[in-house]
Amino acid sequence: MSMPERPGFETASPEQVPAKGKPSILLLTTSYPLSPGSVSGVFVKRLACALAEVCQLEVLAPSATQRGVHAEGEPSVHEFRYAPRAFQVLAHGAGGIPTALRENRFNALLIPLFLLSMLWSCWKLAKGKDVLFANWSICGVIAGVIGALRGTPVVVTLRGEDANRVASSLASRWMLRLCGWLCSRIVTVSEAMGSRLQLAMPALAQKLEVIPNGVAQPFLSVSPTQAGSEELRLLCVASLIPRKSVSTLVRALALSSPNVSLTLIGEGGEQASLEALATRLGVRSRIEFLPFQAPEKLPAYLAAADVLVLPSRAEGRPNVVLEAFAASRPVIATAIDGLFELVGQDQRGLLFPVGDSEALARCIARLGDFELRSQLGVNARRYIEDEGLTWQRSAQRYANIFQYLRSRN
Repeated sequence: MSMPERPGFETASPEQVPAKGKPSILLLTTSYPLSPGSVSGVFVKRLACALAEVCQLEVLAPSATQRGVHAEGEPSVHEFRYAPRAFQVLAHGAGGIPTALRENRFNALLIPLFLLSMLWSCWKLAKGKDVLFANWSICGVIAGVIGALRGTPVVVTLRGEDANRVASSLASRWMLRLCGWLCSRIVTVSEAMGSRLQLAMPALAQKLEVIPNGVAQPFLSVSPTQAGSEELRLLCVASLIPRKSVSTLVRALALSSPNVSLTLIGEGGEQASLEALATRLGVRSRIEFLPFQAPEKLPAYLAAADVLVLPSRAEGRPNVVLEAFAASRPVIATAIDGLFELVGQDQRGLLFPVGDSEALARCIARLGDFELRSQLGVNARRYIEDEGLTWQRSAQRYANIFQYLRSRN
């Protein structure tokens, strides 16, 4: 299902929308890398850096347990404090706020302080801004309230779990209804996510847009894999939390040929149990467990791999898949909406049912064929190139929305 057209906006180009200088934007997010090497919301930062080329941009994000270090030449970042520094644990861990709440129920006590601090910081920083740009529904509600008080239009981008749970979670539905009421535009990062929202909440249809994420140039510089090695090297980059279902991959590895190895990059509460499972199944020596790596290191890990595997139970439009495509690496992923839309059956990778380790093992065996693996990799990179999936293009599409809303305000 495609998004409905609204006359005078979808066809607007930067030349067609009156520009009175760069629009002034406040970006709100609960995840953002606050120091070198951080992996919290890396894709938000990449979008922010691209937006800073076409907008006057400031970022508002929650503080973490360590003081942030921000490089010169990057977007200006304002951190809001909501607890003594050692207790600022809600936002920047693996899985973000939902996982922090599931792993420690006492973290819920921080939520009122978190929301009040973000609300107050947003109120102060929103003065004089043309548009408030929120990432995720919780920020959309905060920005929406401030936007209503200040008369400033608000754009919210939904990126995954907040939109994926619309059919199963009453809290998610109420949050999205508030976003629909308070925000001028609601952006999703995939057609599947937008269609799901449109079906569940038809009243949102006239505010919905789809703007895919992009990829950074270093991934497009990775060379395709070469024939010759008998080893099949798998890579998985994921938070070690239940939703990512990494245990399915460990079980599939145990069903695969001994020449299949896995590099697992991630952190989270399931690491000890995954290592124990790998030991019990006799594949611990074939898995390299690594913590999250600095974003600039990921192209090298993709260059050293043959296939990316993502066994998640739920996803939005994961950037790691786009990055694997840009690096000419095929992807094995679960057959869920956000991934099916990207991977396609036997187009840029292979799909398997959620939680089915035997089906995943069969996919791994199929990609032992170098010719198939190579062709899927070629298709993957061509998809990135044909769709023009760069951060600069994503940023320009957002800038068109911002200019349009500013001209109407």
